[in-house]
Amino acid sequence: MVDKEKHHLKLKNLIAVYGVYLALLILLLVASYITPDLFEEDTLAVMFRQSAQLGIIAIGQTMVMLVAGLDLSVGGVIVMTSMVVAEVSNGRDELIPLSILVALIIGAMIGFGNGLLITKRKVPPLVATLVMLFLVQGAQQAITRGVPSGFVPEALGVVNQSWGFLSIPLAVWFVLNAIFFVMLKMTSFGRQIYAVGSNEDAARLSGLAVHKTKITVYVLASCLAVASGVILTGYVGYVDRFIATGLDLDSVAAAVVGGTAFYGGKGGLLGTIAGVLIIQILSTMVVLLGLDAQTQFIIKGLVILAAVGLYGFAQKNA
Repeated sequence: MVDKEKHHLKLKNLIAVYGVYLALLILLLVASYITPDLFEEDTLAVMFRQSAQLGIIAIGQTMVMLVAGLDLSVGGVIVMTSMVVAEVSNGRDELIPLSILVALIIGAMIGFGNGLLITKRKVPPLVATLVMLFLVQGAQQAITRGVPSGFVPEALGVVNQSWGFLSIPLAVWFVLNAIFFVMLKMTSFGRQIYAVGSNEDAARLSGLAVHKTKITVYVLASCLAVASGVILTGYVGYVDRFIATGLDLDSVAAAVVGGTAFYGGKGGLLGTIAGVLIIQILSTMVVLLGLDAQTQFIIKGLVILAAVGLYGFAQKNA
């Protein structure tokens, strides 16, 4: 009986720790059978580029979820970034640094606003970031009157450079992952993030600056959304208010599939990387199979449901 319980516990631990990587491996095997075109160099190049754009946002979303939060404003931040880059630079290459700096400042302010609403006004993260999204969208409409002005600088197209299936966005994604992985695992601030997410009251009683930690995480998440927005704008080459459609919820899905818990304190970036790849592989497979967008949403929903169910099973009676 004891051996059976130990075996059951070992299985739950394996699912909790390695489940997402096993799911990624199974998905690749399935894809090799039903959509072999996925592994062609051109298809991989597009898929990895899109993975990088989503993955950069997912880094911030993961950190927000680690403090038991959620950020639905990142899509608005990306659109804001595209508009600011075009408006400030007006197509002039020499003004790219200034336009990115302005976008970063505005993005940081949005993240700061999210953090203040959540920590000082006790607004639930879902409501606070949704309100901020509406405010950002409203401001964009009021300023541009629905018709964005300016031009994207030609030099920003450097993000389109690639070498086979490797590209600049992919390199940026992995560099940012490395930086924030070290921050989460090897710095006192990273330990504070996990402590706040695990037990906010205990963290406060231990003398940790809970509010400061949460606000900082939301600012970082918005700044990462700005980085993704710059890359996406350079890739597209023009301003489009629908440029970030679905990326906010996909970033949440990637973090959840990667094992980051909604209740905070559990998860990490390695799992999120696998989650991003799973989401993007599924999206690419849907396109290659010629299925419609509705099918893609259904598949994503089922994947998230399966992930939540598996992690719930792994945590039950653990």
